[in-house]
Amino acid sequence: MKAQAMTAFGAPLTPMDLTPQKPGAGEALVRVTRAGLCHSDLHIHDGYFDFGDVRQPVAMNMPAVLGHEIEGEVAEFGEGVDGPAVGTRVAVYPWLGCNACDTCRAGDQQLCIALPRRSLGVAQWGGMAEYVHVPFADAMIPLGDLTPGLGALAMCSGLTAYSALKKIGTPPPEQPILLLGMGGVGLMAMALAKSVLPNPIIAADIDATKREAALRYGAVEAIEPNADAWQSAMSRHGPAIAAIDFVGAPATFGFGTAALRRGGKYIIVGLFGGKVALPLASLPLKPFSITGSYVGRLDEARELITLLRAGAAPAPPMQERPLEEANSAIDDLRAGKVLGRVLLRP
Repeated sequence: MKAQAMTAFGAPLTPMDLTPQKPGAGEALVRVTRAGLCHSDLHIHDGYFDFGDVRQPVAMNMPAVLGHEIEGEVAEFGEGVDGPAVGTRVAVYPWLGCNACDTCRAGDQQLCIALPRRSLGVAQWGGMAEYVHVPFADAMIPLGDLTPGLGALAMCSGLTAYSALKKIGTPPPEQPILLLGMGGVGLMAMALAKSVLPNPIIAADIDATKREAALRYGAVEAIEPNADAWQSAMSRHGPAIAAIDFVGAPATFGFGTAALRRGGKYIIVGLFGGKVALPLASLPLKPFSITGSYVGRLDEARELITLLRAGAAPAPPMQERPLEEANSAIDDLRAGKVLGRVLLRP
């Protein structure tokens, strides 16, 4: 199969011919039709995540094939699989664990710590290739007539946004929620919010084009992330009962936590990185909670596809490019030139 493979961290991807793994019992092979390019792919391509004082390295065997937002068609089954027929359009849930430990049995495969790792596009070859091997066939989710490309995005940007929105719970419906960062994940959250929460949504981003996109997707206001803009918005809507940070940088953390009302929730999704100092007394005195949200569960992925098939949210901006342009797409994403998501087509 043709693939754009990573042979060294930080180096351009290399076109290669690789042999896909034959599906064994309970497994499947999917012919990839679209693979989304995610900011997480940039961190994996760099070979580390920024932990502030240190760089947390990424462990991968080379050649590696990136791409965890995968949509395609069922190509082949292994023995014992009772799944969608060959040729069925599917999204592939990539955040696979061992499928046997207590964490996986509880539904949190994305939090599994068993070795070897199984996540597609991270620990195993992903979607920047003509085929992807799926270790557990139940990770395939039929798409029906869903807009092409939306199933791929649902497996990371969509799922990450949906799972973070669900973590807010059921606050009083008149209290606003702040979404920080209107990149691919933030815009997907903006599109999904009205199907998950009744609250008014205020979006914040440094880019005017992305703020305009947030307004089109239903934000009551879209502001620059600074104190004056927030004070103006708060005078009309009140302080935020929750904030979701899709950037995850010291600047957004400082802005977002200051915007919370007492008893609010701060949910961090973004992996930009860095380090912050937090006065410990502020937690009991304000008080507010801080939690991380890492992608989402397989059952949440299925819920999300059902919502999207029912028209719960419009498709976010999508740009399709041939797989051969993966390197230029990575460069554009690094430079902040991408609105929504790039989809690579093998």
